[in-house]
Order: sequence, then structure tokens, then C-alpha cells
Amino acid sequence: MKLIRRIEISYLRSLYTAVLDRPGDMNVVFGRNDSGKSNLLRALNLFFNEETEPGRGEIDFDLDFSDIRREAAKAAKGRQFIAIRVDFSVPQNYRPSLGQTVSIKRQWNIDGDMTETLPRGLSKGSRIQLTRFLNQIDFTYIPAIKDLNVFGDLIERMYAATAESSGFETATDTFVDAIRSQTSGLSEGLSKLFGSTTRLAAPTDMGLLFRSLDFAHGDDGHSLLRQKGDGVKARHLPELLRYINENESGKKFFVWGFEEPENSLDLGAADAEAERFAVIAARSDTQVFITSHSPAFYLSNSDQTKTDIRRVFISKQRANDEGPDPVAPKNAISVIDDLTDAEARMKEASLLQLPYLIRQWGELKKERDDLEREGNSLRAKLEALTVPTVFVEGRHDKAFLEAAFARAGHTKAVINVRILDGTPATTPELLPKLLLSGALHQEAPVLFLFDNDGAGRRAHRNICGVAPPAEICTVSEKLGVWLLPQSAESVDFAEAHGIRPEQLFFTSEFLYPAKLAAELCLDVIGAEEAEASRASIHENYHKALSQSAAGPLRTAEPGSVDWFFARGVPDAVKARFAARAEKSLPQDQVDSVAAAAWKFLNP
Repeated sequence: MKLIRRIEISYLRSLYTAVLDRPGDMNVVFGRNDSGKSNLLRALNLFFNEETEPGRGEIDFDLDFSDIRREAAKAAKGRQFIAIRVDFSVPQNYRPSLGQTVSIKRQWNIDGDMTETLPRGLSKGSRIQLTRFLNQIDFTYIPAIKDLNVFGDLIERMYAATAESSGFETATDTFVDAIRSQTSGLSEGLSKLFGSTTRLAAPTDMGLLFRSLDFAHGDDGHSLLRQKGDGVKARHLPELLRYINENESGKKFFVWGFEEPENSLDLGAADAEAERFAVIAARSDTQVFITSHSPAFYLSNSDQTKTDIRRVFISKQRANDEGPDPVAPKNAISVIDDLTDAEARMKEASLLQLPYLIRQWGELKKERDDLEREGNSLRAKLEALTVPTVFVEGRHDKAFLEAAFARAGHTKAVINVRILDGTPATTPELLPKLLLSGALHQEAPVLFLFDNDGAGRRAHRNICGVAPPAEICTVSEKLGVWLLPQSAESVDFAEAHGIRPEQLFFTSEFLYPAKLAAELCLDVIGAEEAEASRASIHENYHKALSQSAAGPLRTAEPGSVDWFFARGVPDAVKARFAARAEKSLPQDQVDSVAAAAWKFLNP
């Protein structure tokens, strides 16, 4: 969210003049110590909450007024004031009344009184809408020192947000009633003493009670606020604030001013925290301003979002006796979205080590991320190798089997289907095919499922050492080999044409009802192409059958069962056939093959 589109600060502490144009979703503010980084956040806190420090109350002009301006004003008898102007990008629902942008200037004089300058020409109705819009903005300032008061303030706000939810009041009444029940003797004694009913009651302001709440952290249930380190505590703050924002009624837009979120965090935690802030800033209702010394935040990004992150450098302004401007630099704020700009600005501030560290950190982070991705990939591959696996000959076999497993409720996480890219003719040929398809793991049950044709039967014999039986051949406890089992219609076809088992040609496309599959195959091929190739039959039958036995198969009517079994589905249309078969043909035989494979792999 880019709700704030421009910030102009005059005479607030070390910021004599500071202008930030077009802040992003997330704005990371850098600079030397005592340069004024925190004063940018204090300016926003003063503008929205009328206090520079959280919980301090109204402005302390003597403390908050610029020393350089004070001296200049005394010398020239000029006015002393602090001014902050904020330009807003107006949300869509307010634009009919306020336009696309609106600018508001608030100024505090030496007595601490504030005057407000609004755009000229606003009607009464527009002023009401402007007030409503401003009331929907919540600015929260989290200082660098995150003591128990910071948590107490947020937990008290959490109570206020939670108290508006349904059921909370009932739960509170139950809690108070339980205390009354345990202290009934005390109540009775006090009632007799004073002659009127006396009993324990909930505090008028339950928020005070909530301030003492804590978080039980980790398996040990230790107190987060009293037993855990500062780093662990600090990482709870964004989530706590996000919860408050999501549950507070009446607020629609959230601006965070967060000082040094990397405090007490190791580099890894700082990197994760920076990405978390980037994710939060990508929301449509939140804009973030962060001060930091950490390269992790300078290089922050979000792989999950396209967060607009601006890098801002704050320079220490000093009185300028040699030029026309009263201070140098004229503007304390510089945008440094690339390291070339950063080095120029940081050289002025004697901070050249920071760009160096940022470069080094960026390179190390990239190396670490690459290694992490590589490690995750290898881990996933190793985990996949331990999953029960079916090796099939081609991608269409893989598709139909995966679909069958999915129908049975078996996801890819519990069973793999891998492609051998053809049938291995010999045992030595099997190893490279296995390596290409993902190899094996000694713990993973494996089933080789081959087409019931010449190549498949040879592969079966090479692995099992015996002629193919109808059932799965168990080579060892976790290794099996199987040929696609013939359908009853295929058996009838083979018997009718005198086709012996060693001559058979049977692939996964034959696992559908033969007549329906034949009609679908004809429709996919087209009548003209089917007629043109009518005399061609599968090489198994062309080579193995006598001329008299092969004759009826060559003359079989396109779309008939004999035509289909004698030719199969041409490679060029297998993908289309498989896609349509899955949607339109009965899957009983396919599912029975998948069920038998699953049973073998998961006894």
C-alpha cells in the first residue's frame, strides 16, 4: 500500500528540512547514528498521534525543535515552529469527495499549539469525508528499545480489538464468576460488615488486566516476556501488530514506524524477518517505514510478492555558513535504490564499509539461497526415491496409471510412476534407463510394468529369468515385474485368429472395452486415414502370422474390434486418444491394473 505519497518535515530535531517523495510499500531507512533516522518516524508519530515518543504525551517544543533553526530564528528574530506535511494517495472510495491526492500540513508553535492547513476549497461534506478518512488511518510506532511497556501497549490494544468479537463478553463473565465462586466466603464477610452486598467484579478497564498477559513460548512453556531473549521477543511484535490491525474495528489503513527490527537477531533471523516485513508491506492495507543498520533489510525482498521496497538514506544536516542554503545537505533524505547512489551518499557520511558489507552479504545470501534450493531439490528427490514406484514404458502409460491412482485416492506423494523411455531389450540396457528416470532406492518397493508385446516379454524374462506368467513375478521382497494383463476380449481375439502368447501385442490402450475403444480410435484417426492404412497391421502379426491368418486382420472393417486389436492406436494420436478415453470410456480394467500394482507395492 502506498497511502503516503510524500512527507515534508521542517525543523524537527536534527531534520532541518527533509522531503521523501513517493515512498514505497516498505521503506528501509539507513544512516549514521544520530543522523536523524528515527526522527523520520517521530515526525509521522507526531503528525498522526500528536506525540514524538510513544507514551510521552504532547510535544515538548524545547526538546523537539531544531537546534540549527533555533539559532537562526534568534539571530533573525524569525518564527519558531515545527511543521510536517503529508500528501496522501486517496483510496478509491474517497476520491469523489477528495480527489486522487490530498495534502495536509500540521504545524506546532513554541507554545505547543497545533494548527492544521487543509486543501483550499473543500466543501463541508468533503471536510467530513477527510476527517473520516484520517480517522481510519492507524500509525503505530515501535521504538528501538522494545521493553515490556511496548508489549503491554500492544497487548492492551489486542484486548480492545478482541473485546469487540462475539463471545468475548460471555467468556469474561464466566472468568469473573469463577473467581467469585472461589472467594464467596470473603464476599459474605464483607457484606455482613458493611450491611450491603459486596462481591468481586471485573475491572472497569479490562485493558489494564490484559497488560499483564504473557505468551507461553515453546515446548517448555516458558514466559516469552520474562524468560526468552530479546531476539525471540522482538520477532513476535510484527505478528502481534498484524493481529491487532486485522481485528480493530473502524481502522482500514495501517502505517507502521518500526525502529531497528534486527536488534538482537542473528543474520539468518534478520534475513527471515526482513522477508516477513516485505510480505506484510505487500498487503493492500499496510505501509511500512523501518530504520535499520542491517544489510539483510537493505537487501530485503519477498519471493512471494512484488513488494515495492525503497531504500532511503538520512544524512546528518549541519549549519552551512558558506552557501545559500542554511544547512548542508539541503534535503536530509536521499533515495538510494542502487549501490552506486548508496556509495556516493555514504562516502559523505564516512560509511563506505556499509555498501561493501551489503555487496558481500548479497553475494553470500545468493550463494546460500542457491545451496538451499539445491539441497531442497536433492532432498525431494531422495524422498521421492523411497516412495513405492511403478516403472512404465512411455508417457501415456504414466498418465493413465497416475489417473487411476488418483481415482483410488493415492496421491503422487505416496506412489511414483516413472518412465523408462522404452523397453530395455537387455539387462545391461536397463541400468542407464533407470538412472535417467530417477534410479532406485533400496528401501523403495518397485514394480516394472511392461507392455505385453515382444519387447516387454523379453525384458520380463531378462529380469525374472522365466517366461512371463499372468501374475506379477516377484523377483525379491520389494521388486516385481509384470506384463499388462490381457482383457477377456483380447483373449477371445487371440483365440479366434490363432495368435499364440509369444505373438501377442497388448498395450495400455487395450484396457478399455474393445468396441468403444475401437470407435474412439477411428474417430481420432479419421475415416480417410483409417482407410488409407487399412492393409497395415502391427509388425508382431505381420511377421509372425501366416498369410492366411493375417489376411482377415488386414481386411478388418475400420472401427471394428479386430481392426483395433490388429493395429492399436498410432503413436501420432496416442495423446488425443488417451485424453478422450479418460473422459469418455469406462475405466474398470485400468483401475484393476492400478489396484493390483498398489497391492503389490503396499502389502
